[in-house]
Amino acid sequence: MIKKATNSTQFSEASGQSSALQISVLGPLTIRRGDTTLNANDLGGPKPRQVLEILLLSFGLAVSKTRIIDLLWNGNPPAVALPTLESYVSVLRRRLQPGAGRTGPLRTVTGGYVIEPSLVSLDANRFETLTKQASVAPPPVALPLLAEALQLASAPLLGDELLPAWAEEERALHAERVGHTRVLAAETALIMGDVGRAIAWAHETVREDPLNERAWTALVLGLEQNGENTEALRVFDRCRRVMDEELGCAPSGVLKEAQARLLTTTGTTSRTTTGTTTGTTTGTTHAAAPPRASMRAVTVSGNSHPTASLLPETDTETDTETQTETQTERLRVLVIDDHTTFSDLLSGALDREPDFMSVGAATSVESAATMFRDLRPDVVVMDLHLADGSGLNAAERILSEAPQARIVMLTGNPSQEALREAARMGICGFLPKDGALGVMLDTLRHARPGNMIVHPSLVARLGDATGSAPDPSGK
Repeated sequence: MIKKATNSTQFSEASGQSSALQISVLGPLTIRRGDTTLNANDLGGPKPRQVLEILLLSFGLAVSKTRIIDLLWNGNPPAVALPTLESYVSVLRRRLQPGAGRTGPLRTVTGGYVIEPSLVSLDANRFETLTKQASVAPPPVALPLLAEALQLASAPLLGDELLPAWAEEERALHAERVGHTRVLAAETALIMGDVGRAIAWAHETVREDPLNERAWTALVLGLEQNGENTEALRVFDRCRRVMDEELGCAPSGVLKEAQARLLTTTGTTSRTTTGTTTGTTTGTTHAAAPPRASMRAVTVSGNSHPTASLLPETDTETDTETQTETQTERLRVLVIDDHTTFSDLLSGALDREPDFMSVGAATSVESAATMFRDLRPDVVVMDLHLADGSGLNAAERILSEAPQARIVMLTGNPSQEALREAARMGICGFLPKDGALGVMLDTLRHARPGNMIVHPSLVARLGDATGSAPDPSGK
């Protein structure tokens, strides 16, 4: 969660200066300065980018150099960590605030650094402000505030930063806050009679957090208000099973009361329908079938609330065929990495892209070859260092069976020999594991056998270590 300064430590926001920078950390990192737009790849490398992100997570609060160093190097800093950090800050200032020096948004304070909030507009800070205002506002005022907040938070915090543990911790805290906001929005929408949005928000929360009883309640009540009584009963039953199996408890009184109403209403409707059918001719019996329109999904602002159980069988088949056709247009990606958190985050990021689809994750040389054989993905993203050996060994086994396979290797510590061996084998790319997500996605889109892409930062690291740049071709 974004930490904000208290009144005693926060820099003045009434200085009369307009925001010099508009920064987005919800999703890919984006910085706008006038007509100039910078992304995660324009900040001088992974470490300067991470310095900025650490400061933005404590928006308006000073962060000590010691704390930044500890996070940057995961508690194991080099001997020259302090001058290195100071050089990163100098790089950031030249990129973010050219000509402003120490008077721009990135300020030096005693023992550390701070982002001056009066000079920066931060989307995550705006999200926090909107949710705080909505929590004390009446429903007619709160609903648009919550809708705006959820629109801002449609992508995960620090979507470019997949690797560091501190980024994942902050992302998890922010996701909890977004889930709470979504439930509050669903409840507020129900009060305002905006049933469609209430159902959509509640359903999304239940999908992400099946133990959130408030979300289940909003979903059941929303379906009830929308006249979808049968589906509401099905949802109640799923909620009851989850609560019993995971928490060992029963649904709340509000949910039980809703179930009783739904059973009564559904039973009355069934008896009425049965009586009508019995006392009419065969022609009237056909009219007793629900109209086609009433069996379609509820659509809210272009998003459909899934009610597949109510769809006619023929429509379900058609929808499945359409979905299959859409999926075949997406690049199917297999992730191979023994760092499971990284694999999960990368898979999630791929699935959010319209042209990618994660098909699985392997953690070893052996499982990599097996899963490739079973899944036949379009592209493989693989860590150079796996628990049971080198990613190059896994790549060699895959390429021996499928010479045209597209494999992109990730590493933070390459060697000249590894690059040469990768080029010889036909690997398509070598990227830094701590690099920007956008660069990785672009490389996956353009990866082709026989044309190995090597990120400049890896070449620079090798040049620093060996005194000369490597020749990926091996010549």
